[in-house]
Amino acid sequence: MAYPIKNNELYNMVLLHPKPPGKSDEESWTQQGSKKEMQKFYEQWSPLVRRLLSYVPEGEMKEWTLNSHLFLPSWVENRTVLMGDACHPMLPYVAQGAAQAIEDAGVLACVLSLGGEDVDIPTRLKVYEIIRKERAEKIQSSASETRLALHLPDGEKQRQRDKAIKSGGKNPDLWADRSWQQFMWGTDVMKQTVDGWIALVHQASEASLSTVRPSVF
Repeated sequence: MAYPIKNNELYNMVLLHPKPPGKSDEESWTQQGSKKEMQKFYEQWSPLVRRLLSYVPEGEMKEWTLNSHLFLPSWVENRTVLMGDACHPMLPYVAQGAAQAIEDAGVLACVLSLGGEDVDIPTRLKVYEIIRKERAEKIQSSASETRLALHLPDGEKQRQRDKAIKSGGKNPDLWADRSWQQFMWGTDVMKQTVDGWIALVHQASEASLSTVRPSVF
């Protein structure tokens, strides 16, 4: 995947490769990549790809492991709330990492500004969790599913995948699947929050009562 950034001054390229034997699963955004290793891995690819890679300046590559993460039991603790990668770190396969963080921000803005002075902050944050958690986790899971579908080794499963993609129906590449696109792109979470505010506050209050923790002295 490649696209221009910084007002077309830079061209960003994203490349994937299997984890080498013995490579750590440690996550880092600052680990330097090797241009030599990159070119070796892609040496059998098309001349266009190899030419693009030849333009990569030495020292301007980053390499990190794509790890999946388990769902958190909750995003809210009293008046503290998580959002973005802190609670739903996404693999890149459905291009929803930033989009889901923006949805988080939009819903947080709604729950903290909607009427009802008697609605306390923890209840408002619980509404945020009700609106956002299940949806974000479904999209998080879809990225993991798409990862498996796109990286099949050559063979019968790979051929069946390619056939399904060509058929124009349900697409194993969920980023390109029309029904999944509608779920990802066609859902207005802020409108859901505003339209369902009273019922959501009641639901959040009931949920909070059922999960009251004993005090520790």
